[in-house]
Amino acid sequence: MQNIKQAKYQVIVRQMVFWLAYILYQSVNNGWEDKDVLEFKLDPELLTGVPICMLITYANLYLLMPFFYYPKKYLQYAIGVVLLLLIGGFLQRFSAYAIWVPWDKIHDPAMARLEKTNFWIPVRVLKNAAGYTPILAITMLVKLMGNAFKQEQDLRKLEQEKFNAELGLLKAQINPHFFFNTLNSLYALTLRGSAQASNVVLRLSDLMHYMLHEASASSVLLEHEIKHLENYISIEQLRFADRLDLSFQYSGDIKGKLIAPLLLLPFVENAFKHSLAEAEGWITIDLKVTNSRLFFKVENSYENRNKPGNSGLGLKNVKRRLELIYPGHYELRINKINNVFEADLKLDL
Repeated sequence: MQNIKQAKYQVIVRQMVFWLAYILYQSVNNGWEDKDVLEFKLDPELLTGVPICMLITYANLYLLMPFFYYPKKYLQYAIGVVLLLLIGGFLQRFSAYAIWVPWDKIHDPAMARLEKTNFWIPVRVLKNAAGYTPILAITMLVKLMGNAFKQEQDLRKLEQEKFNAELGLLKAQINPHFFFNTLNSLYALTLRGSAQASNVVLRLSDLMHYMLHEASASSVLLEHEIKHLENYISIEQLRFADRLDLSFQYSGDIKGKLIAPLLLLPFVENAFKHSLAEAEGWITIDLKVTNSRLFFKVENSYENRNKPGNSGLGLKNVKRRLELIYPGHYELRINKINNVFEADLKLDL
C-alpha cells in the first residue's frame, strides 16, 4: 500500500515539474520572439493557455488513448486528436477574445489597436491548434515509453514470482521425501529396540534445524551443506551398517563457498534408495572444490529391476533446480553401466 502511494506521489511530482518546465519555456519563448536577446517574460495569457493545454493533453492521455489508441482503433483515434486540437484552438481563441483583448485595451492600448475585433478568425484557431500539437506528441511519447517500461517491469516481476514459486515447490517436494526416508530409518531402529535410536533423533533434530533456519535461504555455506549430508549419511549408516560399504570424502577449499541448499542431498538419497533396496550394496561419494568449481560424484551399486513408482522424483527435482538456479553453469551426467549408477555433477559456485 505504501509503495502504491509513493508511486502516485512520484507521478504527481513528475507532472508538476513537466508543466512548470512548459511554463518556463513559453515565458522564455515569448520574450525571445523576433529578438536576439534572451529574456524572461511571464505572459498573462499563460493563465488560460496552460489550463487549456493541460485539458487537451489529459483528454488525449486518459480518454482518446485508452478508448481508441490502445485497442488499435487508429482511424478513430486520429479523428479524435484532430477534433481535440481544434477544440483547444477554439478555446484559446475564445479566451483571447473574451479576456485578453479587453485586458489589452486597458493595459496595452497599442497592442489592442492591432488586434482584430471580430471573434471568428479560422486562421487563428488553426494556428492555436497547431501550437498544441508538439506538446500533445511529446506527452503521448512519454506515456507510451512509461507504459513500455512498466510492462517490462511487470513481466520481470511475474517471471521472478514464477521462478520463486517453482523453486519453492521443488524444495517442498524435497523435504517430505527426505523426512519420509529418515523416519523410516528411525522406525526400523525402534522396532529392533536399538540404543542408537536416540542418536538418530539427535541427528534428525540437527537436520530439521538446518532445513527450518538455513535451507529457506537462496544460498548456504558449502560446509554447512556438507555437514547436512554427513548427518543424513550417519542416520542411514546406523540403519544399514550390517550390509553397507560406504565411502564419503571431500577435499579442496570449501571455506566461504556458497551453494543452493539441499542441492546435493537428492543424489545421496537416490544412492541409498537403490543400492540397498533388497541386498548388500556399496556407495562412494566424492566431493572436491577447485577454485570456484565443485566436482561432486556419487556412485552406487544398482539392481535394475524396473520396479514401478516415483523413484526418480528427487533427481528430477534437482535437475530442474539446477536449470533454474545455475543455467549454463553446471554439467550433470547420469549413467547406469553394469549395475553401477553414477551421478557426476560439475558446478560453478
